[in-house]
Amino acid sequence: MGKIKSIGMAEARPKLTHLVEEVCAGGDPYLIVSGSRVKAVLMGIERYNDMVERLEDLSDAASLLRAELDREPTVSFAQHLAESKQAESRVSA
Repeated sequence: MGKIKSIGMAEARPKLTHLVEEVCAGGDPYLIVSGSRVKAVLMGIERYNDMVERLEDLSDAASLLRAELDREPTVSFAQHLAESKQAESRVSA
């Protein structure tokens, strides 16, 4: 990720269409500032979705590590899928 730029809310307002097009085309995000405080971040949806997906992956990995450290019983993904399908077929029947 490149540098995050900042722009005042008053300055951003008339340029919003241009700023949105810029970040959607892969440009660096903008911090939207008002009264010397950061109020929001403007970034393209692809970058946002990538960031959310990475956070979810990291959260899942942390949960697995926590379970291993706590010696909680775990099952493989394949076993989980098989058990889920069995439970689903019992509910459907």
